[in-house]
Amino acid sequence: MSTVPARALRILPVAGIGFAAAAAAVALSAAPLKFAVVGLAAASGGVGALVLGRRYRLTPLLLVALAVGLTVKLDVSFAQHFEAVGQYLPSIGGGAGLTVSVALLVAVALIVAKLTGLGERVPGLRLDRPLVLTQIGFLVAGLLSLANATDTAYLWFDMWRFLGLLLVSIAVSNLSEADIRTLALAICALCLVQTAVAGLQYVSGSELGLSVLGEEQIVEENINFSAQRRAGGLKVHPNILGYYYEFVWPLALALALSRGPMLLRLVGAAGALSALGGVVLTLSRASWLTFPLSAALLILLVYRDRLFSRSSLLVFGLVAVIGAIAGIYAGPLIWERLTADDGGSAAQRGPLNAAALALFARFPIVGVGLNNFGNQFAILDQTGLSRLAGLFDRSNHVVHNLHILILTEVGIVGYAAFALVFAVGIARGFRAARRAPVGDPLAAIAAACAVGLIAHLLHGLVDPGFRLNLGIAELLYTGLGLIAAIRAAQRRRAIGVRRPTVPSARPATPQSPSPAPRRVASRPGSTLGAAVPETRSPLRARGDRA
Repeated sequence: MSTVPARALRILPVAGIGFAAAAAAVALSAAPLKFAVVGLAAASGGVGALVLGRRYRLTPLLLVALAVGLTVKLDVSFAQHFEAVGQYLPSIGGGAGLTVSVALLVAVALIVAKLTGLGERVPGLRLDRPLVLTQIGFLVAGLLSLANATDTAYLWFDMWRFLGLLLVSIAVSNLSEADIRTLALAICALCLVQTAVAGLQYVSGSELGLSVLGEEQIVEENINFSAQRRAGGLKVHPNILGYYYEFVWPLALALALSRGPMLLRLVGAAGALSALGGVVLTLSRASWLTFPLSAALLILLVYRDRLFSRSSLLVFGLVAVIGAIAGIYAGPLIWERLTADDGGSAAQRGPLNAAALALFARFPIVGVGLNNFGNQFAILDQTGLSRLAGLFDRSNHVVHNLHILILTEVGIVGYAAFALVFAVGIARGFRAARRAPVGDPLAAIAAACAVGLIAHLLHGLVDPGFRLNLGIAELLYTGLGLIAAIRAAQRRRAIGVRRPTVPSARPATPQSPSPAPRRVASRPGSTLGAAVPETRSPLRARGDRA
């Protein structure tokens, strides 16, 4: 009789999964198609992870999924605050609900795998203090802005977002050296897919059925009093795609310039070329202007003393030839975009900046409230300059400046915390690049992430940046996590080099002195030049005793 309850207990988990699947199917059948796609993908991925995690290491598979989440707009929002619909663009929004993304789900899975040891060789979660404490400081500043927030729902939605970004960066900061390279490779490889989709959109004028992801119709910009088509790729809008490329471009270029394995360099070179071609199709002027600066900084950080070697001159010559050929085809389009009339787009930025700074002067310490700028700008603006920009006759909007936006939302206190998050990350990335051998792949990735952060902050002088797109925010915070992971890997290498020689297991006697340690050739990731004691095989020991 005792076997009946035992059998029932074994059936309960299976029955629970079945009931949950049935309930999810009913819920998804009444939900928008995007919810069904993301829900089915998440369920399939979760079941697959549980099955494979018992036999294989899960992390590489999860990293590929993370790269997909950073490349494609795969997120759904619950408890939508409908008053926010129309803020900036319907497909972008700024914390208008409780958003769950594929990148967040993967980050949680990585953290759980580290804590439980499921599919992990070395369990245990490490918290990088500079990475975590700076982000907690910004979260505290967001809470302080509650003092002036008129709509607390907006604030809590963005607090949820920044908490998710903290989890993403923590998960990435715990990656091993091999996992860091896997994630960088996956991001660069998927950049090829991104550019292929953008190219098809630009040529066909169709969004290729990507409306299921929130894709809008192909955006057409009024340039020189004529409509010019702009591609949005898998990021739903050309401006967001420009943000994506300006971060992936230095990462791919760094891998191509490094002294890593041939596969790493080839994928990096292909990703760099695809990013260079794809960003042209976005017609994003600010993104274009970051590319030369990113390339110059990376060459100085990654190449350093190889700048004037024979191989370097050959590479630069090849790049010049490719650039000249590309300039013949894309040059006229780029020149027209930079110099032609843009339908008043640039002229709107000045009045918006002035109106936002006047609003900041009224709430200088803790701001108007995190994520409360868009719905309060037209109401609180006393200068009238925001209405001169011609934006608020149809919907809420934000200022076209990332730094002024944050300064106005969370005040001086919040902006100082925000600046510290990125300043610490950039400084650590540069330090990781300087302290490593020239061309080291991990150091090149750290330098690329730091340069990508700089590029985005510079672009943020003329656009709202990552504050209005979760996917770009996750990409930037993945870069912060990669820098922290590389710094941890460098510390482990340094500790391995300084580790003292392990004494021989057999005590030394006057009759049998301990053998001198012998040196072995160093391998990447091993203890470089460490003394290794000579050991004797059991067979030889028995022969000696005989």
